[in-house]
Amino acid sequence: MTEGDESDLVRHGYDVLSYRYRSDDAADGRYAPWLAELKGRLPRAGSVLDLGCGCGIPVARSLAASGYQVTGVDISAKCRLSGRAA
Repeated sequence: MTEGDESDLVRHGYDVLSYRYRSDDAADGRYAPWLAELKGRLPRAGSVLDLGCGCGIPVARSLAASGYQVTGVDISAKCRLSGRAA
């Protein structure tokens, strides 16, 4: 297996399972304390790069709702498309 094949395998795996991670209407849940601490450490209305963002729930959604400029990057096209719709 070449390096490109490994990336394709990981990408395909996340695409197939993307619907199982979190639904678009999921609450912050157990991430709420972590998100509150993160927001306390970031400059207000700052820019955030969320690597491995998945569909953006709950991190990107919560930060964007709080006024941060969020850019999400993920290997899975299905996760990224789901995040744009949320």
